[in-house]
Amino acid sequence: MTESNRRIFPRAEGEYAAWFQLPGQSFEQCVALDIGIDGACLRVSRKLPVEASFEVDFQLAPDWLVRASAQVLWQKPEGELILTGIRYRPERSADRSLMGPWVHRQRKAQA
Repeated sequence: MTESNRRIFPRAEGEYAAWFQLPGQSFEQCVALDIGIDGACLRVSRKLPVEASFEVDFQLAPDWLVRASAQVLWQKPEGELILTGIRYRPERSADRSLMGPWVHRQRKAQA
């Protein structure tokens, strides 16, 4: 079964600005290739510790930055970069409530 077939919620695909921060380290820029209400695929410059907990920020609109706690689920090399599947939970409940409609709008715009 492919990763997309195991997903419960749909994802918006594209290239979204994102940043991650491992405990005790600085934020590093990355790209979110798809985002759902509880998971995302990041393209990062280095391998992250498996099952590591960390912070992630998604810039979903010029005036909307979603900060979340996240955990690594899987990783796969892509050239010199690493595709990293994560599960996340937004810090603010309002962000979580708005994620579903945002994903729906993005998917509709991509169709």
